[in-house]
Parts: sequence; C-alpha cells; structure tokens
Amino acid sequence: MNEALPPDPPGGIAGALGTLRHALADPLSAAGVKLELLERRLAAAPSDAGALAERVRGVRADLAAAGRLIDLLPRLAAVAGEAAVETSLGDLCRVAGIPVEGAPAFEPRLVLRRLATIDALRILVWFLRSRDPAGAPPLLYDDSAPGRLALRIEAPGGGGEENPERLFHLPRGQERAGDLFVARAGIESDGGRLQLVEREERLVALVSWPAPAPAGEEGAAS
Repeated sequence: MNEALPPDPPGGIAGALGTLRHALADPLSAAGVKLELLERRLAAAPSDAGALAERVRGVRADLAAAGRLIDLLPRLAAVAGEAAVETSLGDLCRVAGIPVEGAPAFEPRLVLRRLATIDALRILVWFLRSRDPAGAPPLLYDDSAPGRLALRIEAPGGGGEENPERLFHLPRGQERAGDLFVARAGIESDGGRLQLVEREERLVALVSWPAPAPAGEEGAAS
C-alpha cells in the first residue's frame, strides 16, 4: 500500500522540482542550439560527413526526449504543492464530467489532492478514448471492496495492449505516457494506486485508495 505524501512546506518538494527544472532546462536548451548549428554545417560539408551528421541527429533526438521529461517537472511540482482536502469520489467524478455507472453514493470522505485527482481521472478517460475515438466513451464503475474505495474505467471497444504498465515508465516514442505518469503521481501522492490491466482484450484502468476508518475505530486507535 502506498503512503500519502505529507503536506509540502513552502520551498519543499514543489520548490525543489521547480529549481531542478530551471537548472536542467537552460543547459539543455543551449546544447540543443549548438547541435542544430553543427548539423547545419555538416549538411553543407562533403558527403563523408554524413555519418557524423547522423550521430548529431541522434543526440538531438535524445535531447528532445530529455526535454519532454524535464517538462513534466512543473506538473509534478503542482501535484506536490497542492494541499489535500476532504472530498468524495462522487464529487470528483461529477466535477471531472465523468458519469459513474449505477450512480454509487461514494459516501466515505477521503482526504485527496482535489485538482490532481480530477486531472488524473480526465487523463485516464482521454487515454482510453484515444484508443477508439469512434467508439462509445469510457465508463466508470464502482469497484470498491472491503478496505478499499475503487473505480474501474474501461471503454466498450478498443483492443488490448501488450504490457500496458510499461507506459508508466515513459518509453520513448509514447507521447501519451507523460500524461499517464503524471496521473499516477497524482493518485499515489494521496496513498492511492493506479494500474492498467488487460481484461478480455480490453485495456482497463483501476484506481483505488484505502477506505477511511470509521469514526469509532479512529477513536479507539487514538
């Protein structure tokens, strides 16, 4: 079970991520400009410079990939810097504009980063919808179990994907993976869990959080 991030003090994790972004972005940008100039000069050079030009293009592609990773840092900083508030999954789904099949009450109140959770739900619905844009929109189901509050998000159509969890590891060439990475960070920052699994050749997103202890149990524990 994941543990929720503690409240972020001023200049804490969010500030550190912002500082790291600036520290990495400037030299990366400067290196990219120099490589672009070098590639132009090599393009005007004799044909025997082709191999070196190809290597320069490869390095530029690596820098572009690194730049996309660096661009995730402000989004992660926003997650870390948001204060968690008491809310319910039903409220969050309504604000996100995503109906829940069966309209469960979701009465237990959870302490969550509201904006990060809403953003994560929208990302997951967008991701599943992007696999079959002409198909029916994804649906949310109450998948709760004893001790866990959970949502299951799936689209009626769309094929499966081999090893879907790999998308959370930001593989090269998967532009959508960055959004999924941020979605998982938002869910896990509050002690939740986000998984992508295959069920009957469909890709399904499973989101869950530990259920809050009843008031009587909390009092007994204290």
